[in-house]
Amino acid sequence: MPDGYFLMIVSIKRRLHREICINPVLHGLVLNLYLNGEQYPHRVDDYFPIDAAPDTTLAAQMRSHIADEDRHAAMYQRAIRKLQQPVITLSGPDIYNHVIRARTSTSFAIRPDDSPSKRRLKLAHFFAHLYYLEKRVAKSLEIHADACVHSPIEYSGKVVSRVLSDEHGHVEYTLDAVYHLVPKTVATNVLAEHARAERIANFEFSSQQLKKLVMNHAAHFSPLGRWLYRFSADFLSGARKYA
Repeated sequence: MPDGYFLMIVSIKRRLHREICINPVLHGLVLNLYLNGEQYPHRVDDYFPIDAAPDTTLAAQMRSHIADEDRHAAMYQRAIRKLQQPVITLSGPDIYNHVIRARTSTSFAIRPDDSPSKRRLKLAHFFAHLYYLEKRVAKSLEIHADACVHSPIEYSGKVVSRVLSDEHGHVEYTLDAVYHLVPKTVATNVLAEHARAERIANFEFSSQQLKKLVMNHAAHFSPLGRWLYRFSADFLSGARKYA
């Protein structure tokens, strides 16, 4: 993507997140998106297969990651309630993890009869999935953390900043895990597969959520914002074919 387009998108994202944080209704809705992503591991049966870890270090890292996700979920719930907004349970296309999975061709579900080498490969796929997911979420939270200074509730900014700090750690260890589990040439192919799945999912999810937010809550946006975000949603939808 040309640098000009990239800078334009970042500028629009920053404006969008400012408008979101100023308004408790919009802010509550977006925090619910983050919240449901943190809760996703408990809704599926193939995330964090600790018993399949080849060593105690990786098993401990997975346990720590799960504990972080649960703590994040509790903090997001408290922030949403401080905004006097409802905590919402989302499903399917409203959860970013799910959208990435829909674009991921390789399963990382561990079967009882999988050989040790197959388990390591599936774990590598799982951590590659997590790596690109966490990396994208961290980028979103960086913009959102800056915008939280405009929120009437100071606590929301503290939550986002704390979660962002943890996400940076998750990004680092999940990438290391891929290279730890499989040879470098295999790791390169595994990462490439999940990178593409996440790129496509990002365009799909961002376009869909932006359209829904502007369509259902138009009154909470400025007239210029409504036009700008509708245009951005259409742009993201069209850009998906080039991902």
